[in-house]
Amino acid sequence: MTLVQNLNRIRELAEKGADISVKEVRELMSLVSRTFRKHLLDHDFDGRQITRLTTKLRDAGRRSPPWKPHSSIVPGRPQHGADGNRISRWLLEPDHKFYADEVNATLVEVKYYLQCFSMEGAPELPNDSIKTCFAFMMEHDVEPGQYLDPIQKTSIRLAEVIADATIIQSGHIIPLDREGMHEPANTFLMLKRSNQLQGNQTVDELLDLMEQILHSHNRI
Repeated sequence: MTLVQNLNRIRELAEKGADISVKEVRELMSLVSRTFRKHLLDHDFDGRQITRLTTKLRDAGRRSPPWKPHSSIVPGRPQHGADGNRISRWLLEPDHKFYADEVNATLVEVKYYLQCFSMEGAPELPNDSIKTCFAFMMEHDVEPGQYLDPIQKTSIRLAEVIADATIIQSGHIIPLDREGMHEPANTFLMLKRSNQLQGNQTVDELLDLMEQILHSHNRI
């Protein structure tokens, strides 16, 4: 399929909204990731750096963070593989804080790709097929320059993210430790510094704290 055909099929699947099936969301994920990679390669981004970013997005979306503190095979050793490292979120127990069903976990990862497509300096897509069709889970159009870091409200340059994927992290409006859910409405990519600032607070709690600090220093 050509890039334009991929985009048209992505639009068709996006029209399913939150009612998309597991089979359909798997197809959507495959199309979005392949389109992202092809589009960036066509605009001379480095393939190895793209792979590092897509791996990060997969680990932040469908995969869980390390879910056991230690190996159950060798006591005291760090977790590894299925023994405690990353796992598909839907394979965890539903009451685990990292759990998400397959549809939501996959839509989160799709959202992260769309946020990358919407970063400053992202190459423009060949048409507007997917510009507005993800309104059911996006806060902005899928268009270069539309996505801002949710804490600092500054632009994130895609070229910098491609060059060093560690500058961004997965964030949650309500942290998972605070009973937040890993679902599109509660997730976003953010700069590493913003994630450090938020810590285990909700975004509203962080903003309230920042306002109090500014008042204390007579800045507002």
